[in-house]
Order: sequence, then C-alpha cells, then structure tokens
Amino acid sequence: LATRTTSSSGFSNGDVIVNALPTNKRCAWITKAEFKPELVPEELMASGLTLTVEEYVAAMQVLVHDVRFTLYNVCYKRLLLVWVLLGFFILLCLLFSGVRGLALFGGGVVWLVVNAMGIFVCMWLKFKLLHMLERCIASINSLFFRHKILLGLDDRGKISCHKVHLIFVYFDVSPCIRYLYEMLENQDRQDALDARAAGDAPSPARNGAALYPVDRARMDIDTSDIIITGGSSTTRISQREKYAEKLLLRYSQRWVKEFVRKRLDLNMPVHPDGFEDGPCPPAPPRHCAMARCPCQFIEEHLRFKPLTKCSLSELCF
Repeated sequence: LATRTTSSSGFSNGDVIVNALPTNKRCAWITKAEFKPELVPEELMASGLTLTVEEYVAAMQVLVHDVRFTLYNVCYKRLLLVWVLLGFFILLCLLFSGVRGLALFGGGVVWLVVNAMGIFVCMWLKFKLLHMLERCIASINSLFFRHKILLGLDDRGKISCHKVHLIFVYFDVSPCIRYLYEMLENQDRQDALDARAAGDAPSPARNGAALYPVDRARMDIDTSDIIITGGSSTTRISQREKYAEKLLLRYSQRWVKEFVRKRLDLNMPVHPDGFEDGPCPPAPPRHCAMARCPCQFIEEHLRFKPLTKCSLSELCF
C-alpha cells in the first residue's frame, strides 16, 4: 500500500495549497467572478515549490483571457435562471393578455412545450460549458504540473454567481503519467493478442486489460500524429508517448473538483463488481494516501461504467 510521504517542499500528494477567491466585491451576486493575475497567493511562493511569480502571472493571464473560462463564469449559473425567469414573464403576459377560451388553452400548451425544450437546451449548453472548461483548465495545467501543482475550478454557489474558487493542489503526477502510459501499452498488446486469436476459443485466464478493456472512445484527447510535409515526401511522427500526459491533463479539472468534494474516497466502489460479494473492500491507495489519485480516477473512468451519474441538481444550480 502507498504511504503518506512528504516531499522536500513540505507538501504531500493531495494537499490543498491555497484557494483563490474572486476579487469583485460590489454586486458579486450578479457580476461574473473576476480574478486578477497580478495578485499572487503567498502560499504558492512557499519554500520548496518551484513555481515563480512570472510563471504564475503568465498562466493566470492565459486563464482569465481564455474565452472558455469567461463563458463558464458568465453563462453557467445564469443560463437556466434567465430562461426560467423569461418563461414566467411570458406566462404572465399570456395570462393577462385578455385571451380566453381555447386560445388561452392552446397558448398554455405551446408555452409548456417551448419551456420544456428550452430547459433541455440549457442543460445541453451547460454540459458543453463544462466540457470547454475542462479543456481550458487542461491547457493551464500543462504549465503548472511541471511544478507539481494541479489547478481546478470548483463552483460552490447554488444560485449566486460569484462562489467560484480556483483550487491549487500539490501533486507529483509523474508516477501517474508512467502508470497511464503502461496501461495504454498493455491495452495495445492485449488488442493485438485478441486480433491474432480472433478465431480461437477464449482463454479462461484473462488479465485486467482483457476483462475490463480501456474504452478509447472516452479518452477524449487528440491522438493525431504530427505530419511533416516536404517537396517529394511526408514524414509522420507518432505522438503515442504523449497520450498519457494528455490524458492526465484532460481529466485534471474533473479530478480536482471531485477530490475537493470528497467524492474519491477509497472505500467507495465505482463499478458494479463492488456490490457482488457484500461490502466493497477499500481500493488500495496508489499515489495518494487519502483518496484516488488521478491515474486511478482516469483508469476507472475508462475501464468501468461509473455507478453514479451526473446529478441533475448540479446542472440546474
């Protein structure tokens, strides 16, 4: 089992270094959350951490000027609220318009249909905003992870629009990247064996890669190669060795959010096999003593169908 080890910096994997809060104070409930890159938390400059002031400011400037981050801050908590208020306004206009009889009934039916369709569209847009935010944070973490820091955004507001926290977590992800690389390599070898023995009877002894194969459709990363074009020939450079790093960065925002919300408990089963023989034994810690590390979280996401689904309350609020 993994043990809780403290690095020379004084931090252990999974320690929250600091939470950065929005700086806007006036009309904070209705204005978007604002962060000033030039305000550097002193906790990030602690002895042992290698992040410099210039690197922090540069990364935060990229973040706050990223349109995906801005769209999330402006629209995520407001989409459904604005549509519901607009729907009630239209309903009141319909009721006090003087229309009676079948016309009023027909208008009410049309209002119900349009309102329901609008709610579903708002929920779909919120899914898209979450997806865009995860890719935005992944690009920022490509700058932070080399300093053993992962950044995540956690929106802790219900109706308010200003409780957006930027969370900096200390984590040395190099062992996780190595594990993900080996996982993908093992899956490639297993796929080659399965293709070679396509006509043979299945073997009774199957390893984890065969029992629970990696669902590559859920990786959601760019797997295209680099192509160098020349006058008479082209050269293709494979990026397979970068897949593990891209995979970890792609899900870094999701991991930080689930981690700070205490949803990555080692005692919590994530796939149906955990309920077959009574209580599920705790998952052994891998690179974090207190919860599932990023590579555990990503592997379970790719291999198993999660038991828990996206909460409707999270999309509504």
